Formats: sequence, structure tokens, C-alpha cells
Amino acid sequence: MIKLSIEKAIGKPLAHDITRIVPGESKGPAFKKGYILTENDLSILRDMGKSNVYVFDPDRGYIHEDDAAKALAEAFQRKWFTLEGPSEGRLNLKAQIHGLLKINISLLQFINQSETIICSTIHQNTVCFEGMTVASTRIIPVAIEESRFWPIVEEIRDKGPLLRLLQFSRKNIGVVVTGKELSSGRIQDGSLDILSPKVQSLGGKIISHQICPDKKVAISQAIRQMAKDSCDIIIITGGLSVDADDVTLDGIISSGAKLVSYGSPILPGAMFALAYLGDIPILGIPAALFYYKVTVLDIFLPRAMSGDVIAREDIVSLGHGGLCLNCPECRYPVCPFGKGI
Repeated sequence: MIKLSIEKAIGKPLAHDITRIVPGESKGPAFKKGYILTENDLSILRDMGKSNVYVFDPDRGYIHEDDAAKALAEAFQRKWFTLEGPSEGRLNLKAQIHGLLKINISLLQFINQSETIICSTIHQNTVCFEGMTVASTRIIPVAIEESRFWPIVEEIRDKGPLLRLLQFSRKNIGVVVTGKELSSGRIQDGSLDILSPKVQSLGGKIISHQICPDKKVAISQAIRQMAKDSCDIIIITGGLSVDADDVTLDGIISSGAKLVSYGSPILPGAMFALAYLGDIPILGIPAALFYYKVTVLDIFLPRAMSGDVIAREDIVSLGHGGLCLNCPECRYPVCPFGKGI
């Protein structure tokens, strides 16, 4: 931008807001960034004590904030998003489908370190519904030099996409319930009452359900059978503590599955186990499932059903935000639980 006398600035866009103060009455912008000055404005500016203003350099090309926001939003994603706006320089990105939101965090940091562009998002791994706002973007100035703007956009495209939505494509779920008290009929199994609504909310269904005694061989056989029966995900409940009778972890390993992690810094869910039999995730859910409305399962089931591969590092990182406060009125997922860093 360049500094000009108010007389020479007529017909040019202001590069900044000009604030007018009426003592004891008001304070606010008399002219906003981007406003084209006219001769009629000169007396107002003189009353405000203004002899000079900053205007955008006419020898440089600029892109307006609305056009910049649209270009950014289009660069942030490939598909499954709709754009809303722009309005006052801000453009919202909305989910087009029911899916799991993935964010390129390092790219988001690059964008927000640019000093001219900002992007705000909801949390990584949020379950999104059609029409849900997931991100917003704008440039900080009312306009930006094209020579500065377009190289940033190209770098975003090269490093992107910033945002992805994963569909819940792994829909067939198997459930293995362990415990002698359940297999003998001494205690009635209530796992499906808890698990079915969670699975159905993500578009899935439980196609296989087996109750096994606390025996390694029985558990491993149930796992392998469910894999043969085309289960996309296998959930195992119970038998994951350090009690002498608990052999669920041994059964998972005996099935041939590769153990990724046992134990998590998530409460409720400290005894969570994760393994993969080929590409089939096995989620070992501790008994907390039966006592708490929200547990470690609610964090990792959407990821498993979307086909997102879960690593041990993902589990470890959730120590930050992994403590459920057991609020009297549960508002999950609109709360910090399971959101991570």
C-alpha cells in the first residue's frame, strides 16, 4: 500500500479502516478498508484531522477477500464438501456426507503461520453429518497482493488436501463377548443393547455375535470364524484386566492377529486393546463399556469403520484430553474427551 494525500486518494480503495471518535458519544469506523474515496468524503476526513491516508498500490494486482476465500476453500479439499459464502470475507466449508473428518494438521499450521490467511476447523476425527460446518477461512486484510496470494494457494494444493471426509465403509461388525458367567447363562449378556446403537449410528450392523468362555482357544476360534464370515471389524468385550481368569488378550494374539497396543491413557478405557488380523481391526473393549455412556470405544469405532488405520501413537497421544469427566448431562461428542492435541 502507499501513502497519499486525501485529495490524491480520491477514486482509490482505502487500505485500512479510518476510525472516527465523537467524544462521549461514539467510536467506530467512518470508512472501512476497501472503501473508494470520493470528493464528498474530504470534508469528513478534514474534520477528523486527516490529511493523508493509505491506499492500495494501483500498480500491483490485488485479490479481494471474498474471491480469496473462495480460492482457498477450493484448494483445501477435493470432494465431499460444499462451500457456503463468502460473506464479509469469510467462507464456510460444510460436510456433504456422513463421514469422519481428517485434517492435515501440519498444513493447517502452515496456513495459519502465513500472517495473511487463516483457517479454523473443528477437531480432527470428528464424526460429521451432512450440512455440518467443519471449517472456515478468510484472509486477514480486505485484499491481498496476487503476487503473495497465489504462491501460497499453490503450495496448499501441493501439500493438500487440508480436509478429507472418510465414508463409513466398513459396515459389517462381529461381536465376541467373553466370560464364563455369560457363556454359562448365569448372567444375561447385554452387550448388543449397548453396541448396536453405536454401530447403527455410523451406518453399520452387527452380523455375528458369539459368547465365549474365558478360554484362549475359544476366543481365537471365534475371531477367525468372524473373519471368514466377512466381518469388517471385530469387537471383543471383557476379560482384558489383570485378573487370573482373563485370557482375552491371549485369545486375540492366538488368532494370528498382530497386537498394536494394549493399555491406553484413556479413562474410561485403560485396558483397551487394538490388534489387526490382516486388515480387520480388532477392538478389545474393557468392562467399562457396561458402566459408562461414553468410553474408548466411542473414540476408535468411527475410525475403524471409516477404514482409518489406527497406530499406537494415535492412542498414546490421547492422554491429552483422554479423561472423561462423567458430566451429569453428557454432551459427547461436543466436549474435550478424546479430542487429543
